[in-house]
Amino acid sequence: MNKSKKILSIICAVFSVLLACSTSIAASDASVPTIRVGHVGHDHHLALYVAALHSETRKETWGTHLRELRPREVYDLYEGDTRLARLILVQTEGGGAMPATMVRGDIDVGLGGTAAIARFADNGHPIRIVAPLQADGDQLVMRKGSEITDWESFVQAARTAERPIRIGYKEPMAVAKLVFERGMQAENIAYGYEMRPGLGVTLVNFASEASPLPLLASGALDGVVMNQPGTAMAVHRGAAQVVAELRDLPPEGKWHNHPCCVLGATQATIDNHPEALKGLIRVLMLASQLINDDLDVAVETSVRWIRNPNEVASMSIPTSSHIVGPDPVWMQGMKNWLQMARDVEFFKGKYATISEEAFLDDLLFLDFVIQNEAILRERGLIGQP
Repeated sequence: MNKSKKILSIICAVFSVLLACSTSIAASDASVPTIRVGHVGHDHHLALYVAALHSETRKETWGTHLRELRPREVYDLYEGDTRLARLILVQTEGGGAMPATMVRGDIDVGLGGTAAIARFADNGHPIRIVAPLQADGDQLVMRKGSEITDWESFVQAARTAERPIRIGYKEPMAVAKLVFERGMQAENIAYGYEMRPGLGVTLVNFASEASPLPLLASGALDGVVMNQPGTAMAVHRGAAQVVAELRDLPPEGKWHNHPCCVLGATQATIDNHPEALKGLIRVLMLASQLINDDLDVAVETSVRWIRNPNEVASMSIPTSSHIVGPDPVWMQGMKNWLQMARDVEFFKGKYATISEEAFLDDLLFLDFVIQNEAILRERGLIGQP
């Protein structure tokens, strides 16, 4: 064998070994289930990334933890020394697209938007919300230098404007847009979707654009309602200034903990892998508690995993509520969201007419969260309700 062939043979052998190791990591043995976990890669899903980066160093305290096998991709889920599951992390296109990925069978559980999961469930697909994850985190921002600096000055400007104020939104069912509309209704601000006399605000869908920042910079938009970290990025880049947290819009207190991202699961995963799913929910609850307790850890995780600038992470994370358990405020937020969804005829199936309680009973499966709350309180790892 000449020298070049020998080198090629060695390279092929090494590659084969690496490929075999890679395959063995990705595939779990038969003793535990493999759970494919969809996520989007923004800070609404921060609990997953905190669990991935920080839970193993806290395993003595937490008990439930993740052990990294391949960074950002493959983790084993443990309760103490007992392995519960192998987790394969799969980044999906967006929170709204996540349920479609579940329905196709590409993932088993997914972190994504309430509206998207509810729509698929409304259409008869066997998926359910198994845990709250994150709420709030929506803001109204105006172009940098605008004379509108708070909600009161926005209301005054909208009532007296010579031309409608142009406010962008990213999709018709975005919770930021729905809450903003209800806030304007409470203030009797006339709004619509076209530039015409008599309106205080014109709503503009910028979904076709990769970012609303050029539209703000050019003056095509006067402001934007959207979720974090988009608004923090707009401020960081000098394109916008924060005017209001949408959770604080009127009626007072109604929009606190308005639901955004949740953990969804297929009914098959709930039925076939209850202990693995319960363990996953438990480590996400612990990570959410850590986010609430230690902003430095949360910001550091956002910078490392999502690669947001430190300044963006520091602005964005505190504006969201990272939910440890489904408290009454979050449950009421779900009912408020249902009413908003019905106001715009979002549901075409079973959720269009059933009662609030029947809606929650059908869409939500919170048994594992409730069981985990009892476990974690007994361990002293989360506070009393």
